[in-house]
Amino acid sequence: MAVMTSSCSLFDWFETKADTSQSANTVLKKPSGWTFNHQWQVKNTHPSLESLVPDEYMTLTGQCSFSADMLTLLESKPKGLLVPVIKVASDLTLSPDFENSVRLYQILRSQFPLAGAGDSLEFYQTLLSSVEHTCPANMTREIDSCQFKKWMSFTGLGEENTVYDEDRLKRWYQSHSSVKYLIMGSSELFNSDALLSARYSANSRLISEQPISVREKSIRPYLGKVRFDWAVPGNGEQRPFISLGSCTLNWQELEKQRGLHGPGWIETTSLVEVNQVLLPYFIEFMSDATKAISRPSR
Repeated sequence: MAVMTSSCSLFDWFETKADTSQSANTVLKKPSGWTFNHQWQVKNTHPSLESLVPDEYMTLTGQCSFSADMLTLLESKPKGLLVPVIKVASDLTLSPDFENSVRLYQILRSQFPLAGAGDSLEFYQTLLSSVEHTCPANMTREIDSCQFKKWMSFTGLGEENTVYDEDRLKRWYQSHSSVKYLIMGSSELFNSDALLSARYSANSRLISEQPISVREKSIRPYLGKVRFDWAVPGNGEQRPFISLGSCTLNWQELEKQRGLHGPGWIETTSLVEVNQVLLPYFIEFMSDATKAISRPSR
């Protein structure tokens, strides 16, 4: 039998400040934030995971936390965009997971107005193209502009250490100006060089050929739990994506074991499987979270 506990808090949107002059003026303040927590148990029916945590039940803990700035942005019901859910393969390469993207999209759009699937796929393709146009090492295709950049590097010009070609991203944002924020599977992953090991689709070529040890180092920090960020583009010197809110789901018993045995205790391939198991539960959790954020504060 599943055991559930939930809590939801939508903090003060407006507060009044004591007026020592007794003029009865009201001071309006920004909303202070929103959090939602939900914990429940499900039976562990995954034999390969029983060797990690032998408990009969998995205790799942979900939490959402939105900043005041995110709440202010959402107040006018702007359009957001769900970046396709990223799937990590057994060889630690990345590709879009369209099936779970559709499932998550259907849940989120009940509360968040979202751009269509075509825009979502176009943005993902723009991201990968932007990575390619920074001309990383070991690319799997030739790009003319990279030959020019190589020549520029000999002159001491054109040395930029960036994840993306920012101009390409800016052009996309300008042509899709109605999109005001992004929902993405960990903004820190997208701020890292993990997309060097990404594919445009599950069966397409990689952006760059990376040794398995390099792929493991770049993707491991984002495995073992599921996290999605509500993010906005960074500005110039900042990171490409700035998180203003997030929702996460973790497996409590696994986190306890990792704390006891240290971060290197579990194989990366096992963490990949953990993410695959947790993702449907995360989508289930988001169904509850989106209902909670739509309820007015009491």
